[in-house]
Amino acid sequence: MGRRASSAPTIKDVAWCAEVSVGTVSRVLKGMPDVDAELKRRVEEAIRDLGYRSSGFRLATARREQARVIAFVLCNESGLSAAHEHLLLGIEEYCSEAKYCLLFARHQYEPNADPIELQLPEVLLNDGLAECVIVAGRNYDNFLSALDAKGISYVLLANHIAHSQPQPEHKNQVRYNDFGGFQEATNYLIQLGHKHIWYIGDTSRPWFLNRYEGYLAAMASHGLEPRAHTVALSDDPYENGQAAVSYILEQNWPLTAVMAGSDDLAFGTREALRHAGRNVPHDVSLIGFENQLRRSHAVNLTSVCVDMAEVGRQMAKMAIARIQPGGKDMSEIIVPATLVKRSTCRPVRTEESMVL
Repeated sequence: MGRRASSAPTIKDVAWCAEVSVGTVSRVLKGMPDVDAELKRRVEEAIRDLGYRSSGFRLATARREQARVIAFVLCNESGLSAAHEHLLLGIEEYCSEAKYCLLFARHQYEPNADPIELQLPEVLLNDGLAECVIVAGRNYDNFLSALDAKGISYVLLANHIAHSQPQPEHKNQVRYNDFGGFQEATNYLIQLGHKHIWYIGDTSRPWFLNRYEGYLAAMASHGLEPRAHTVALSDDPYENGQAAVSYILEQNWPLTAVMAGSDDLAFGTREALRHAGRNVPHDVSLIGFENQLRRSHAVNLTSVCVDMAEVGRQMAKMAIARIQPGGKDMSEIIVPATLVKRSTCRPVRTEESMVL
């Protein structure tokens, strides 16, 4: 039949034998009610013929009458950042309102590992315990392929996915619009008369790359030369902001404004400018990025702001919708980013029509 003879039958073997997708097999094993009767018959027949066993699915089916479960898996992160804390809060709030239990797990894996050999988190290996998985952190195509191979339903935080190849369609993911936010913020600086605008952020990380591309789009639309420091000189974002701006100043490159890929980078930038005798905003305007819609004005920093709790709520909403009867692939949801103007930007010229 073309199946490996050296191991017990897998869910992929059942799908191949029944001539259905892995996802269909998964739904049958989980006892989902929206599977076509003929497809269900073929899957059950293949299970009997192959001798496939999955006690986890039977256990989960029995438990589902008492508790419904969503899993949140944070990948390749050492701990919860401020952004992930707000994301988790939003997910938990929505799941609680919908009477779903939430499981949380962290997971580390190699970006270049073969999907077949990739170890999945324990919470996902207990087949069927979680009906859908919310995936965040730094993720790569191999992990998504491993989830697909297991027939695991999931929802992605799209901003943190480093795709190795173009994606033809955007399904089952939520994205916050940092591209649009940084494009708007750069346009704001240009409106204030700035031309020598620098971007600072390590573009090897997908979220900083998204923001850099928004900056590039705005600069190109005004025919301005982009200026960027996109290599991390330190693993600490505050120190990286300091080091990047210090290097720019040492080269005597023109600088009137900085777009920092995070607030920590922006705070490091401000400290480096202070050491060099440059004042924010008198000499240099500064914009950062924060993961709360409205933070304390004590930080005084103009920022592109995202409500990460709302991102979490939208991810939980999508995950639960996917596993309802008749659930299917969902179109991408985009949560807006908002430019919050505080006191770290000022014009470099005076115009009557200028809007501050």
